[in-house]
Amino acid sequence: MRRTFFVAYILLWTLANPWTFGAFCQEVEKDYFPTPNTKIGATPDAKKQGEKKPTIRYLIMNDTKETLAGNLCFEEVTAAMGFQYIAIPKGQSLNKNEFSRWWHNAGVKFMLTLKNGPFWKSRVNKKFKECRFGSGDYMG
Repeated sequence: MRRTFFVAYILLWTLANPWTFGAFCQEVEKDYFPTPNTKIGATPDAKKQGEKKPTIRYLIMNDTKETLAGNLCFEEVTAAMGFQYIAIPKGQSLNKNEFSRWWHNAGVKFMLTLKNGPFWKSRVNKKFKECRFGSGDYMG
């Protein structure tokens, strides 16, 4: 009987002792990730947190008139606004007929209006004159 009480005492003492199950209750340290998520232990998503590449849209022109082709100043201005002029002669694959060119350019101009505001064309014309005067390019 004495042995039974001793075994019961040891069993209760080990179960009640907080250090007995300490190995099972340890908190695992989580790696720190700089993320805007509020969820603890969230892992960053590379697709969402990577640098966003700007979308460049192209306005199709029949010739290079009024585009300052090759002028670095004007190309930087148009790229910052999200578009570039591209000269494709009539009859090429992207410029088969006037209607398809007009329809493409209408879509691009609509997206530029949403991105840069309704007066984007006047800002482009102003920068066109500044870049043309600064580089002395009066032929193109």
